[in-house]
Amino acid sequence: MTIVTVIKLGNSSIRLSPSGRLFASDVLAALGLESDPFTLQNLCLKHSIKPIDEVLGNAPESTLSWQDFIALITHLATPEAKRLQSKLGSIFQGYLEGDIKLAADIADKSPAEDRRWLSARLESIEARKRFMAVIAKHGGQGDIFRLVSSLSNLSVLKMNSQELKQKRKVKNTRDGMTAEELLRLSYLETASSEAIEKADISGNKDILALHQKTLGLEKQLWNTEQPEFLNAA
Repeated sequence: MTIVTVIKLGNSSIRLSPSGRLFASDVLAALGLESDPFTLQNLCLKHSIKPIDEVLGNAPESTLSWQDFIALITHLATPEAKRLQSKLGSIFQGYLEGDIKLAADIADKSPAEDRRWLSARLESIEARKRFMAVIAKHGGQGDIFRLVSSLSNLSVLKMNSQELKQKRKVKNTRDGMTAEELLRLSYLETASSEAIEKADISGNKDILALHQKTLGLEKQLWNTEQPEFLNAA
């Protein structure tokens, strides 16, 4: 039995195929257009839309990508399309203004595993900011910031940042990491921050040496048993 997800868009419902594409007939209806092959064909010719037929049930149905859907919203002048254009403008404004409620709204609609990843990603942001601030406070300069990051990535990922970006097809290293990897990295950077503060050292050489020591201790802990901080996540 094929499971089809349905998303609500105002008063309209749009079905998603198992591959994550939108049913073309539902998209046309949501945009105030006739849901027939002739209308779809005209849109394809006019706006370079490329539907793909997917076999769902007894017969194939045309589906559209999210990119095609956004293109139709921005080009059409139906009342339904104009309402969605206004919504798009509001969302983009919120993005530019850094409205964190957008992230919260998306997270609320996302699976639990995705929320877990986001939580780990946010923790990694704070851990990195604290770590960089502590390094600067204790006289770190120049390449030290890049070096400690490279060592941390190699310890957790067994590859450097460039290799991860290519392998996992991301622009930002941490966006390509799993929740577990992010939590390990946060733990490492927090532990190094605390060690530097406690030892009250100064300068690139001492900071790098203490960070390398922290990496070794974390690796031993990880290889012995899964740290408690992962169980609590």
